[in-house]
Amino acid sequence: MTPRSPTPSQSRAPWRLRILAWNIWEQRGDLAALIETVQDLDPDVLLIQEAPRFVLPRTRLQWMARQIDRRLLVGGGLGGRGLAVLATAEVARQVIRRGSHPVDQQVTDLNSTYPRGVAAVRLSIPGGGAVVIASTHLALQEENRLAHAEHLAALTEGAGAPVILGGDMNETSSGPALQLLAPLLTDPVLTDPASGAEPTFPAVDPVRRIDMILTTEGVQVDAARAVTSTEHVPAERLAGASDHLPTLLDVSL
Repeated sequence: MTPRSPTPSQSRAPWRLRILAWNIWEQRGDLAALIETVQDLDPDVLLIQEAPRFVLPRTRLQWMARQIDRRLLVGGGLGGRGLAVLATAEVARQVIRRGSHPVDQQVTDLNSTYPRGVAAVRLSIPGGGAVVIASTHLALQEENRLAHAEHLAALTEGAGAPVILGGDMNETSSGPALQLLAPLLTDPVLTDPASGAEPTFPAVDPVRRIDMILTTEGVQVDAARAVTSTEHVPAERLAGASDHLPTLLDVSL
């Protein structure tokens, strides 16, 4: 793997990061395809939703992190709400703060009992400045998604730095929660005609684009797309790795 962090002599050059967001279905799919996909895409930061929550959850996530040579920065375990942020050693050295917390949800049925929250890291940008990169997973219920979006909007406004937010949003870009976030967080796929707006769910025969990575001002997006196959993982195998397809974003800071 080639480190993307600039050397001291290049400290004023843009810091280029590759970010991958993926609902990994609690590692219930084809684990080999999951790992090979991440290895092929070689992200600097991996934003996970539906990380394992039961039966040695942190141990299983740490095992995956070792297979892809990444550090588990935040998340995992019984209290992780299925969220995690993994990163390369180079990115891990830039961590200023990291943490996760729950987002209150109204319990209306069994599906609404799934714990929701935010897992985030604040990174120092080599040469000056900072960026916040976060993983989240919105609810199936519209009212709960809206409450979560309001929480995310407040966090974004108070970040004091550019924000990159990736996750399983459980609605398309025209949904009410994403429309609430739209003045703050932009969907690069929708603003760049050259980007791919492929659907991401369900992975076997995707019809809806509900997985995405959003950005605020101060983030230059170089490429954005849903991933349907990689060099060593054809579409058929990738569709068996999870019930969601991953989303990829290349940025310069």
